[in-house]
Amino acid sequence: MLVESLSHWNVSSPLQAVTKAKAVYVETRSRILKGMLAPGSAVNQEALAAELGVSITPLREALRRLEMEGLIRLEAHRTMIITPLTRQELNEMYAIRLELDPLAAGLAAANASESELEVIRQLARQEALSDPVLQLERNRGFHRAVYSSSQNSALINILDQLWDRTDRYRLILIKEELVEGPTSRQEHIEIADAVAIRKAEPAARLMRAHIGRSHARISDIVMAWAADGGERPGPRSSGNQ
Repeated sequence: MLVESLSHWNVSSPLQAVTKAKAVYVETRSRILKGMLAPGSAVNQEALAAELGVSITPLREALRRLEMEGLIRLEAHRTMIITPLTRQELNEMYAIRLELDPLAAGLAAANASESELEVIRQLARQEALSDPVLQLERNRGFHRAVYSSSQNSALINILDQLWDRTDRYRLILIKEELVEGPTSRQEHIEIADAVAIRKAEPAARLMRAHIGRSHARISDIVMAWAADGGERPGPRSSGNQ
């Protein structure tokens, strides 16, 4: 149980409550991303708290954060609903990202410090991991290194929120790439190289193409699920790209 992994922390009660809430958030979010808590399913808070070995208080704190990210919605009687995956949500969020991610890449090319450019180069060239959730975090790390180098705090905050909302959709593509090969890695390298030589227009253009391809591939998979009656098929073979 989760509480057992926390029992060795020697901290005061208020800090311990915060730490437990964070641990519950991380674990619950991981279960949602992995599909262990399935999209559209109802999950009783008391039952989940008991399974994790914590009281209801840290769970509620964690759920409030997940609700803000759009991963769940809370209903009466302490029931949470895992937000369904929909083509409408996917299209809406990627329509925004198609504008803002390229903007951020162009600004990064103009404004990034030399140390930030080096971080972007290194993150782009990391080898893929076999764990899809860890690879999701690595992928996000690269993109956040780019847009956080834009030096535009409002843009950074908006993109942080968008990436929170799109994690489950991007995990779909990452799982497929683990079978077909991480095509996004080469695209990351090309973006990083354009940013590194401070070519704002090419960096923005490459980022737009990268986001557009990801959107198209995820949309294809979601459509395939719908055609199969909502069942999630395994990753497609490379011949079906």
